[in-house]
Amino acid sequence: MRNFKQSRLSLARSLKLSQLVVFEAVVSAGSILAASRELALTQPAVSKSLHELERYLDQDLFVRSKKGVALTEFGRLFERHARTMLLELRCLSDGLNAWQMGVSGHVVVGTLITASAVLVPEAIHRLHEAAPDVEVEVRVGTHSTLFPALTRGDLDVVVGYLPRDNEPMPGLVQPDRLHHQMLYDEALCVVVDRRHPLAARQGLSLRELHDQEWILPTPDSVAYSAACAMFDSEKLPLPARVVYSVSVLTNMGLLRRRPMVALMPHLAAQRFEESGLLSRLSLGPLEAFAAVGYSVSSHRQPSAACQRFIEALRASV
Repeated sequence: MRNFKQSRLSLARSLKLSQLVVFEAVVSAGSILAASRELALTQPAVSKSLHELERYLDQDLFVRSKKGVALTEFGRLFERHARTMLLELRCLSDGLNAWQMGVSGHVVVGTLITASAVLVPEAIHRLHEAAPDVEVEVRVGTHSTLFPALTRGDLDVVVGYLPRDNEPMPGLVQPDRLHHQMLYDEALCVVVDRRHPLAARQGLSLRELHDQEWILPTPDSVAYSAACAMFDSEKLPLPARVVYSVSVLTNMGLLRRRPMVALMPHLAAQRFEESGLLSRLSLGPLEAFAAVGYSVSSHRQPSAACQRFIEALRASV
């Protein structure tokens, strides 16, 4: 074992960025062979790069087996710092490309399922109209997975419902590590398929619809309390025949196949109605139940590509 401490200068002299790229590729791929294919390098070249890195650090980074590789405890420590350095390298690359070309770069977008149906596709469309060479990667998840990924640097921006004031942040994320920006207040509306017998009816009441087969938000969703409040306001229990779902794709499929009534976020319902896919029933406006917007890291400047995406996002509402 070495008996001297690492210094910034010694690391700068000895570590190679290419070694970090190879290391992270092996971590992501789970094997040296898969990483070599991804990097378009030979397997011996990848192995050599890892051995040189381990020899310099004087520690094993991986436990190797016939099934692939797994990080050692030291490897997990090193991987956290390597990810941060590679993130900054990507941001540098995006910044240089944006400066030189103005329309290139890469942005990783995390989105809640409710925003993935309309808001994010519209923003990507607008982004590619202005900057067609920007590469976009979309990852769908929940607050508990997306916000920790955002603080780690695995995501550039998260789009969806914003946490309420004083709401505990998931995944032990410190509130001051994220910056939230509201785009609009989200409300629910009642929708049916455009071919539904009730689609052309005016002046319907919730009581008249109560015995229909409904699609309601899941009990763990942000919108569930708003759905309950809607029925409570008319002194009605929740409908007896219910499918609980927040998947817009699933809900659209159900509405096309069965004469069901659904609660849907207003923006999504408006866009689907404009496309001729469903009809909103005139029950009057329902109260807003959440703020929709985007979140970025407060400790990291968004890349040029991310800033372009945020501009497209703002123009989409």
